[in-house]
Amino acid sequence: MIFDFFPMHIDDALDAKALPLVDETELNYRPRPLSDSQERRLVLIILLVAFPVVASIGIVLHCLCITIPLAPHMVAAGAVMLFARVGLRQVTGALQKTDLQIAALYAAACLSCIAWEFVWRFTEYASPLGLIAAWLTCGLIAHQAAAWILVAPTVDRETMERWRVNLPQLIPHGLSFDCPELLTYTVSPVLLFVTWKLSIYSLSYIESGLWLWPVTYSASALGVWLAWHLLAMVILPLPNPSASLWASWRAFTIFATYDIHGCRAAGMFRFPTEWLRSPIRRWSLLVGVLVVTGLSFGVHCPSPLDALRAGESFVLQALANLTIICIFGPLVLGSTLWLCSGTLLARFEQELSTHRCKETTDWDNYVDRIINSGDKTEQEHLFLGASEVGDYPVLLHKEILDQHVHILGDSGASKTALAIGPQATQLIARADSTVVIIDLKGDKALFESCRREAARTQKLRFRWISNEVGKTTYGFNPFLQSHNAKLNVEQMTQQILQGLSLDYGIQYGAGYFTAMNEIVMNTIMHQVPVRSFAELKGHLSDRDWYKNIGFEEDWKQARHLGALVSRLASSQALNLTPESFPNDPSISREAIDVSNLYEEPQVIYLWLRSAVEPTNAPAIARLFLWAMFTAASHQPQDLNRVYFFIDEIQQLVSDGIKLIFEQFRDIGGTLIAAHQTASQLRRQGTDLGDTIDSCTAMKQIFRASDLLSLERQEKLSGLRRVTTATWHQPYERGSGDLAARYAELHADEGMVRVTEKEQPRYDRNSIQAISARRQSSLVRFTFASGYTQFAGKSVAIKSDYHISFDQYKERRRMPWPSAPGAFLIAPPTRSLPPEEESVPVKTKAITGATHQSSTGKAPAIETSASDTEFGKEFEKRIQLRTRTGPSKPKRKR
Repeated sequence: MIFDFFPMHIDDALDAKALPLVDETELNYRPRPLSDSQERRLVLIILLVAFPVVASIGIVLHCLCITIPLAPHMVAAGAVMLFARVGLRQVTGALQKTDLQIAALYAAACLSCIAWEFVWRFTEYASPLGLIAAWLTCGLIAHQAAAWILVAPTVDRETMERWRVNLPQLIPHGLSFDCPELLTYTVSPVLLFVTWKLSIYSLSYIESGLWLWPVTYSASALGVWLAWHLLAMVILPLPNPSASLWASWRAFTIFATYDIHGCRAAGMFRFPTEWLRSPIRRWSLLVGVLVVTGLSFGVHCPSPLDALRAGESFVLQALANLTIICIFGPLVLGSTLWLCSGTLLARFEQELSTHRCKETTDWDNYVDRIINSGDKTEQEHLFLGASEVGDYPVLLHKEILDQHVHILGDSGASKTALAIGPQATQLIARADSTVVIIDLKGDKALFESCRREAARTQKLRFRWISNEVGKTTYGFNPFLQSHNAKLNVEQMTQQILQGLSLDYGIQYGAGYFTAMNEIVMNTIMHQVPVRSFAELKGHLSDRDWYKNIGFEEDWKQARHLGALVSRLASSQALNLTPESFPNDPSISREAIDVSNLYEEPQVIYLWLRSAVEPTNAPAIARLFLWAMFTAASHQPQDLNRVYFFIDEIQQLVSDGIKLIFEQFRDIGGTLIAAHQTASQLRRQGTDLGDTIDSCTAMKQIFRASDLLSLERQEKLSGLRRVTTATWHQPYERGSGDLAARYAELHADEGMVRVTEKEQPRYDRNSIQAISARRQSSLVRFTFASGYTQFAGKSVAIKSDYHISFDQYKERRRMPWPSAPGAFLIAPPTRSLPPEEESVPVKTKAITGATHQSSTGKAPAIETSASDTEFGKEFEKRIQLRTRTGPSKPKRKR
């Protein structure tokens, strides 16, 4: 249902028809698509427009029915014809909104007329019956409002379950030590009866007519309320009158304005009374009870006919009566709600509006509700945030998450705080999968958040790898991984070379340098068992030793391999062996074995600050990623999924990363990759843009400002149909700046031409506006699953921080942790000798070839006519290596 007073809150991104049953979800997010001023406007419309109009039409219709003999039959016949028309149009699909509006107004008039007839015939029972109707309605209002307060994001699950018994019921029940004010609601029928008797006595005492009963009733309610709390002060705490009045007004506002669009999103709070979830029914109930209450004492007002007979104005008396009904009706309803439920609702507000634990955030409570939900489907989702338009929760199904995620946003756009951190901590809190964070910036708050979340589960181990001197680290030796036993030498070589980004592809020229690196590595690893980069460095740096097992020319062409290995040999975490710490065997025992990550849920944090080691940090990350990728192929399917959060993915761009994106999903790995701009995915001759687009099922964009990113998001956001108006008008010369020179108001004969066209759901200006809002982002899901149903459309969401700013600052200041199995990275005891400069090698086959640059890009080579001869010789050497093994072949002269 769409509420026409607020068209700016209409959102068609959610595919509500595709959603499964959502009534059992327990996230209980409370959307507020209206501002405070809009909520007040809606309440005033109900009280000052809808109620007076319905009451007036009912009174007029009743007057016609009692003065014109055939009027009742004509009204009944009109009702039958009108509703037959609506039913027929509903069946044929031709029902218009105007038909529904006319039918609703006619029905309201008829019901108001019937209510007036009833109180007119049973005048002596009118006031008690009106009061009973008000009490029943106030009970419903209090129940829905208290339930709304109970699911506030500040309330944890334990408190929510304990306070659920304090919800007011239509049939009052007992006393609660958490909420003693429940006793006031329990005895509210007695208080109401005393108030009514006192108000009737007050009327007889002042010798006034019953039409002034609402005034004496409100005054009596105040006296009874004070007397009751004085008598019960031993049991009940002294109340705050202003707090209870505010709570009553707030309850009425919640009842009238909550979920006015009738949104069907999963995870939304819904009123416990099912038939009151529709806003139309709630508004009908409020207007109906106001009409009944107002007419119950309005029937005692002076008759306009009597005024006419007495020579007074009929119209003025009728208007005076209507004014009394319209003012005193809400007064009676409000007084009843305050007397019966005001203190109870104030207690709910007081106790449940703040966090009981200062360390707990709204985000924590939302995540806890999803993880422990009784709805099995809801348990499979992550909470991303709320829609900017409808303010309904946006949930991410794990089936979509498992297909990889792409996060884009400028530097400082809070990608880590609003996307990586919240999603990583949610996955850790579930304790059913392994989470690996590759942090190439060094975010201490994220590190500490993941460590604390893992400790909170009491199930997950938390280990880390660091590249900074003076910090502790666990060991990770790519050469001593358990899955290496299942690899032959060639496969092990390829894993290391891919991790070092030394595979340049199969293009002519680039393939030559790849082959040189592979030949040298294969030769060494066939000859001796290599257990670390330090050992490999010793072999690669000894030309004379290599001459005994291979060709010296090969060694010269693989100098880039030697340079990278020399750098990695200085990393203590990568070169840990059982002999490194003979006095502490736990260090070797607790070293990270990537196969174990697929067997046991845990958390691994790679603290690899590029500012400390701009070359080593990405290389270590790639080595770890490739070790995980290779190990996954030797693990049982779906044993334990591993989620990789990679901040600054552009530093890992290489041809090998494409293969990981394309195949990792099927063998148990999920990548959540973040970077700044789309152009960063084009690096060193490799373009990851299309691969990431096709291999990621969720795209989230924060603050896109570069032209390429803006154009891509505009095209991918989808299309929508919009209407535009054109018109002819005379040129308006005299208005100046006092009025719009071109406006529909000036159209010839008041006619405009309306055309419909398609345009992007989010154009460039809209995307820039979303980017300008600090906690906003644009999310697109490539397919629908579970409660994530958006039909491929982009949706703007606003996300919350998973920790407060004070917690963020505190965690950034936390000292670096230590744990059994972790060792301190010691500073070097002596300066390392400078790396040997490679010399350009000129052979008969290749001229102008130089050693590989540190950027990882294969250098250009000059070819000659002898290239074909070298290719044949190269092929013979490969075949000879396969037949004879690692022994040195004899060169043909």
